[in-house]
Amino acid sequence: MSDTPRTDAKAQFFGWNPDEGEEFVTASFCRELERENAALRKDKERMDWLETTNGSDWAAMSLNEGNWIRRAAIDAARKEAQP
Repeated sequence: MSDTPRTDAKAQFFGWNPDEGEEFVTASFCRELERENAALRKDKERMDWLETTNGSDWAAMSLNEGNWIRRAAIDAARKEAQP
């Protein structure tokens, strides 16, 4: 199985000879993947911050107060913690 099944499913072939042609995907599909990748990178930044002393202390305090930890709250806490 491929490690890029979504791209494989959207790939289109261009050329007369299947052995010499090229595959391509549309720009809109590339943009969709790029937006998804940016969102996942942002989530990774949040998770990385939660593993720091400031982040874990903030998370513990929030949970002790009975608060749900949401992305917006993490982003606000990260912004506050910046020097």
